[in-house]
Amino acid sequence: MSKRKLKSSETEYISIPSEKISRNIDNFCEFWNQNVDDIGSAQLVDMKARTKNAQKLELPGIGASAIYKGIQDFDVPTDSSEFSNLGWNEGILENMTSILEETEVDEKNEKQIESERQTILKLTAEYRDLLAISNDQDGYRSIYCAHIIQHLIRNKNLIIGNKRKLELASVQEGGADEATIESCRDSGFVRPVVLILCPFKKDAYDIIHRLRRIVHGDGGKGEVWNKNRFEEEYSGPTELPTTRADFPEDHKELLLGNNDDAFRIGIALSKKVLKLYEKFEKADILVCSPLGLRMILNGDDGNESHLISSINLTVIDRTDIMIQQNWENLQLIFTHLHSQPSKIDVDISRVRKLYLDGHSKHFSQTLMFSRFSHELFTSLMLQNSKNHRGLIVSKPKQIGTLSDIDIPLCQELHKFEVKDPHETSDLRFKYFVDKIMPTLIPRTLIVIPSYFDFVRVRNHFKKAEESFVMCHEYANRAKVDRAREMFFHERKSYLVVTERWYFFNRRHLTGVHRVVFYQLPSHPLFYSEFINMSDAETSQRFLAILLLCKYDRIRLENTFGTEMAAAVMSNKQAVQAIVSQ
Repeated sequence: MSKRKLKSSETEYISIPSEKISRNIDNFCEFWNQNVDDIGSAQLVDMKARTKNAQKLELPGIGASAIYKGIQDFDVPTDSSEFSNLGWNEGILENMTSILEETEVDEKNEKQIESERQTILKLTAEYRDLLAISNDQDGYRSIYCAHIIQHLIRNKNLIIGNKRKLELASVQEGGADEATIESCRDSGFVRPVVLILCPFKKDAYDIIHRLRRIVHGDGGKGEVWNKNRFEEEYSGPTELPTTRADFPEDHKELLLGNNDDAFRIGIALSKKVLKLYEKFEKADILVCSPLGLRMILNGDDGNESHLISSINLTVIDRTDIMIQQNWENLQLIFTHLHSQPSKIDVDISRVRKLYLDGHSKHFSQTLMFSRFSHELFTSLMLQNSKNHRGLIVSKPKQIGTLSDIDIPLCQELHKFEVKDPHETSDLRFKYFVDKIMPTLIPRTLIVIPSYFDFVRVRNHFKKAEESFVMCHEYANRAKVDRAREMFFHERKSYLVVTERWYFFNRRHLTGVHRVVFYQLPSHPLFYSEFINMSDAETSQRFLAILLLCKYDRIRLENTFGTEMAAAVMSNKQAVQAIVSQ
């Protein structure tokens, strides 16, 4: 695609000229002006009822989706709309469009990606909550960065306009009346209104560069404070060591750049200046890793949960990577979002009444992006999405990853019954101990996604004095190498591996004659990768054993494909065999 010179988005906080805005659309004002009373609040909090009434629709570009209604109905996009039909600042729109045009897109997928971008853009600009399953990181990241800058400009304009309004009223006889004061409520308890969560410093590096380009444009005049410090602390290697050349493409991407997962940086936006490393209480945007933010909310670096009490926009980017970190950090952050601060250090007359009434959670947009679906992603959104403009959860049809398996295979699927989801872990362990352990043979690889489940199985193996070794994320390199060697030379019968260890190391395991999946891996590619490690004789069909229940359906769809997963789940047999050449 052709490249165009980016324009400055003119971030001086004055009223945006009317000719630059579609007169029929003002999503910012519609978002803030919605009345949410106690009855409406109760309806938004009742996700059980919202789930029962959810609509299932096909959305352009993002496929099958579940629509959870907010206070009002909204028009679901049925075809691609123009970027210009948003009511956005013209400079922001042009800068975003130019960045998108620079992205290299496979010609086969160009129409689908363009349609996906249009739908994500429309839903984002309308302040809908969204869980999007997408591989188009350049696309959705540019879109939400533009949306953030647009939101901040409108927010700043409103605050400055109301300040002038109050100043003019104060010099009149009798000063500003109560109606004028009430009409000028435009703020939260603290300044930060945007929270971006991403897994590594390299992601923050890319996001902040996109924010800069959208604000200033490549040819625009603008200043970035602490730019050299930022480059030094957040940039990283751009070339792989030659020893890693044969790794899968997604792992190569993981190895590049700065992979520090404990960081937080505040950003303030003023006229043509992007202020990096701003103190959080003076920042507009907080860009953090889940670990970095948790450390100041409930950790070694402080207890500053009030700093996220007034967030309007929350972005969770690359959620599929965060599932391989510590998911509890993300869950804890959401328990602190929109909490009432213990003390208020702002002019209370400027705080929006919705904050004082405890309704701020209904005026906050959450955007989550991931390459694949996961039950924890959906759960987090359903538990925390209280946005009065509704929630869209993308559930695209999957083709699966079984085509990546390149050996003759017999897949033995063991379904165990679960009625209460809270009992899943206990029942899975019981089935494994009672049904699978007696059938184990030497040279069996056991893959366990959850570290909690891994500890449980490890302790049971130790108690039963089983012959096994382990590869897990808390073991050092020497210990892992010794475990792999002992397994290969059959000095130990079983090798127990966690998904997180494999995710960050991606090392080939030798000596595998059978594999048991305690649960399907979160990452869809790992199922076939573990099976392809087989060292069994080619004359016999390799056996892969999988434990699953009805709550594993999302993982099953990701790996087996939507259609095969439906067939497996509808089959009444407790044990199913799928044989392939």
